Amino acid sequence: MRRYRRGLVAAIVAGTYAGLVVILGVVSAVILMTVQDPILLTGVALMIITVPLGPLIWWGWDLVPPSMGDPVLLVALLTAAGLLQSYLLWRVLRGPALHENRPT
Repeated sequence: MRRYRRGLVAAIVAGTYAGLVVILGVVSAVILMTVQDPILLTGVALMIITVPLGPLIWWGWDLVPPSMGDPVLLVALLTAAGLLQSYLLWRVLRGPALHENRPT
């Protein structure tokens, strides 16, 4: 297994971000499926924390035909975008790999 210069810090930051995205995504989906007329502040919070992809998905959602415009699908897309961003965050923050001195 490779070790990275700031691997632990990167894992903590990216993991915390991914956890927040998943929690907001699940809560938003549950609210959408259970409440008859939801006021979805968690969805707005999900869009805000997934900047820069979140607002692009949110504003691009107007181009989706109304027959396919399920709000749970929008929350799923925002959650997926946040998870992609957490992976990229981990890749950027971890730094270069440390060289291991292996005997030959």
